[in-house]
Amino acid sequence: MTSKSNKLRAQKALLRKPKKRSNVVVKEKVGFVDYKDVNLLQRYMSDRSKLRARRMNGNNVQLQRDIATAVKNAREMALLPYVKQVSAARAPRERGEYGSDDRDRDRDRGPRRPRRDDSSSSGASTQSSASFSETIEVAPNITAEISTETNTDGAAS
Repeated sequence: MTSKSNKLRAQKALLRKPKKRSNVVVKEKVGFVDYKDVNLLQRYMSDRSKLRARRMNGNNVQLQRDIATAVKNAREMALLPYVKQVSAARAPRERGEYGSDDRDRDRDRGPRRPRRDDSSSSGASTQSSASFSETIEVAPNITAEISTETNTDGAAS
């Protein structure tokens, strides 16, 4: 149940007209919007270089079109940026091997499967493999490691 004072306040709010925004172009008596007037055009742009809406600027439709065209020309001539990146100050997150959700990964999925190249994963096959590696010096500061893997039946894998 609403009180009488709330009903009166709501009726007065409906009768009130919204405050008209002042237009910068009309206020400063600018004849026309020029793409070279960067200071004027930046007033109609947000901090990320987006054009503000007509209702926020207080422009009429024709003036908003002129400003949009002038901003596009100024961007093409490299007088205004297309995008400004605003860096947000955020606290650094803890990251594991798989990103920030590394701690929850093991609990949700259970144990991991072994990789294919892991020797324990070849339980189904009866072949055993032997691997050899040797280090060769190619140049005074460069070394290369060559590894070979052979199966028991003599074929290289």
